[in-house]
Amino acid sequence: MIKESIFIAKKRLELYEFLSFSFLNTPSEELLNLIKDNSSQFEELTEDKIDSIEEKDLDYFIQEYYDRFFVPTSKLFVPPHESAIRNKDIKNGKISYGKLDSQETFHVKACYEIVDFKIDQLNAFKPLKDNHYPDHIAFELAFLVYLANSELLALENGMSEKANKWRKLQKDFLVEHLSKWIEDYAILSKERGEGLYSYLTNISAKWIALDLEYLMGENQ
Repeated sequence: MIKESIFIAKKRLELYEFLSFSFLNTPSEELLNLIKDNSSQFEELTEDKIDSIEEKDLDYFIQEYYDRFFVPTSKLFVPPHESAIRNKDIKNGKISYGKLDSQETFHVKACYEIVDFKIDQLNAFKPLKDNHYPDHIAFELAFLVYLANSELLALENGMSEKANKWRKLQKDFLVEHLSKWIEDYAILSKERGEGLYSYLTNISAKWIALDLEYLMGENQ
C-alpha cells in the first residue's frame, strides 16, 4: 500500500513540476521537447493538441510568453492572476477584470506563509519573481509542487500521518483557489488566440480537475 502511495505521489508531483516549469520561465527547448515526448498523454487528458511546435522556432514561443503574461496591450494578454479572473465582470460582451490585491490574493499569501513557501526562492524568470502578486498562475502551480513534494518526502520516510496532512493541504488549496479560476482562465486564453500557452493552460485546467477528483475520493 505504501509503495502504491509513493508511486502515485511521484506521478502527481511530476505533472505539477512540468506545469510549474512551463509557466515559471520563458520557454526553452527542454520544455518543447517535454511536450513532444508526452504529446499523446496530454492529448488523452485534454482531447487537444498543438501542431505549431514543429512549425515555429523558439523565439516565436518566447514572444508568446511575453505577450501572454507581460504585455497588457497584447491581444493575447489575459491577467494571469486568480483575483483578476475570479472577480471579473462581463457587461455588453466586454470583460472587466477584477482588481489585484483582493481577498483572494491575501488568502493565497497566507497559505504560502503557513508552510514557509517562498516565491523569492523559486527558480523563475526574474521579471516574474519581481511581480509581488502571489496569486499568479505560475506561483500557485509552484505551490502545489512544494506541497506534493512534501507529501512524497513524508511517505518515503514512513510518516503516513504527516503525508496525509500535506495531501489535505493540496486538496484544500485546489478547492479554495486553483479550481475556482483555472478553467475560466484557460477558456479566456484560448479565446484570445490559440498557441503554446493556451494549450498549457488547458492541460493545467484538465489536470487540476482530475487531480481534485482523485483527492476528494481519497478523503471519502
